[in-house]
Amino acid sequence: MKLKKTLFFIALISVFCGFGLINWTTGTAYAEESQLQIKDIAGKDTYLMSDGSMWSTMDGARIIHTPGAIAAISGNMYHGMGITRDGRLISWEFGAPDVLEGKTGVKQVSGSYWLKTDGTVWSGDKPLKNLNSILLIADGDKNFAALSSNGDVLFEEPYKPGQFKKLGMVEQASSIKSMTVHDGRVALLYDSGKIVVYETSNFDDNGRIIPVTVAEDAVHMVYVSRYPTDALIVTLKDGTVWVTGEYKDRWNLKDQIAGLSGIVKTAVDSYKDDLSEGIYAQRNDGSWVLYKNGEISPINVPVVTDLAVSISDTKPFVGDSLKVDIQETYSNKAKIKVPVSDAKVDVEKPYLIKLQPDGTLKAAGVGKTQVTVTSSGVSSTITVSTSLRNNLKYAKQINSNIFVPAKAVIQALGGTVSGGSEGMDAKFGETAISFKAGSSQASLNGNVIRLKASPILDKGELLIPASLLTDTLGANVSWDAKWKQAQISFGDASMTIVSSETAGLIKKAMQGSLAKFIGKTYWVNDFEGWERFSKITVTDVLPDDKGEFSIVFKSGAGQTLRSYSMNSSEVMQLFADRSSLLNYDPYQKFKWSASVWKQIKAGSVSLGMTKEQVQLSWGNPVAKDITTGGGKTIETWGYSNFDVVSFVDGKVILIIM
Repeated sequence: MKLKKTLFFIALISVFCGFGLINWTTGTAYAEESQLQIKDIAGKDTYLMSDGSMWSTMDGARIIHTPGAIAAISGNMYHGMGITRDGRLISWEFGAPDVLEGKTGVKQVSGSYWLKTDGTVWSGDKPLKNLNSILLIADGDKNFAALSSNGDVLFEEPYKPGQFKKLGMVEQASSIKSMTVHDGRVALLYDSGKIVVYETSNFDDNGRIIPVTVAEDAVHMVYVSRYPTDALIVTLKDGTVWVTGEYKDRWNLKDQIAGLSGIVKTAVDSYKDDLSEGIYAQRNDGSWVLYKNGEISPINVPVVTDLAVSISDTKPFVGDSLKVDIQETYSNKAKIKVPVSDAKVDVEKPYLIKLQPDGTLKAAGVGKTQVTVTSSGVSSTITVSTSLRNNLKYAKQINSNIFVPAKAVIQALGGTVSGGSEGMDAKFGETAISFKAGSSQASLNGNVIRLKASPILDKGELLIPASLLTDTLGANVSWDAKWKQAQISFGDASMTIVSSETAGLIKKAMQGSLAKFIGKTYWVNDFEGWERFSKITVTDVLPDDKGEFSIVFKSGAGQTLRSYSMNSSEVMQLFADRSSLLNYDPYQKFKWSASVWKQIKAGSVSLGMTKEQVQLSWGNPVAKDITTGGGKTIETWGYSNFDVVSFVDGKVILIIM
């Protein structure tokens, strides 16, 4: 590991001196103050933005974006802490930053420590003992230091947690801009630009730490691990960046990082704690670059490169609720889900699709419209075609003109209507239409238009020529001669208006050969729990919208009875299976006594009954067996419920239940 660090730093020094440097410059103009910028960098893909939001990673892999009002951060891509603009503490651990409940009045964070405005220093939920009236803190490389309000430079003993050694004292502690600590060294940056280093191994004959001035005109500093001597990266007021040298030059700005100019501060990846991930540098225009392996590359503000929008159903029916999903893809490969409330949704024809308070869309009318979603300045458009699930009534064709009910059709198309049977006013968004019964003139947005046929009154219902919808809304209108019904469509968005003849035509077509059963009489054997052996006559075979049928019967007493729904093959089987219905009158066919009929209707079997009587009472057996013995033939019937009955000479001799 040390060899690797040595080789890396030799390479770094070589580029400091100008060898092998690849210069990177940008042709982009300085960003305006109003534009979003990166405010600070804690590590790879971990950025604090100027709007207070933060980019970070989930489990160090998936890049995520968290809106907020964050003012400062300290940590790396895996974990760290920060401060909100109102002084609350935030924390992230392999995920999104969260505000920590009850931790307020925070002034500064460093590593796992946080300083409150009252001068106390905390780690986790506990304050550090022996520290009061603290102005600044610094945590790094398993070292911790603090600066008190009276100027004491305090350094925590590495092997004595909670015990602090006074490295020195500064006058006017309030003049210290920042401090950093690393491997027994504490560096202070003054407002004036002076950097002073206190090193625990640099003391005089009396054991007093000797403060050493490293720079006089600095604006920023950060320590970083390096072999064989850890380095202090210093940004000077002239925008150049320097690194202290090896041991004998550890207090001297030995090497300038060539290619970095106009810099105001730098950052390193604290998780790596070395320069293997390079140096992040912020320019005075607010932009950031990464210096790594002698190359400089931009750290761009993540921007949306693609907007993916999906709607749960692009061909819904009127009344359906539609869910909108929005996902932004950013230039940093992040894929972020966006709530509908955070995006702009525009509907080309808002009378067809309506945005609901909960962010869903509601299909309100038949037609085709475009829904455009805009998020982060990028737009995506989806076409939605809405149809009508249930048919409307009262279409007519008169002299080749198709007429449809005005009010019902207008409302189904998403329009609003006012007026009565004599005349109506309709609105579809900005389109206004007016018409009157018996008049071939109508109004479109205040302009007179001539209709191909005049609206008519039919049984109190105002009907309009469907061609009016073609001329004003661009609808396609057709008449289905087979089913006697009208079709209004806009591409694949459609609605059907049936005539008074349609239902009969459809019913007849669906019934097909089943119509032959209508009018036939049967007697109930075992069906729907109806009275056994009662007479019933088929009056209708009714199809439903699922392709199944209900059979309507009339009893001998004139009562209407209706069966359960069944498919066509089940209907055929019902009338063929004598276990359900008989095609003969059993009372006329079998002249049995009243007591026998009473047993059969009750589903009972007794000794002496005939096969016909048992079959009517219990139905057909699942198994039969015939044996011969003692000069007699025994026939045995078995049923699925394990009941058994045996016959000799056609009469019951044994019953097992």
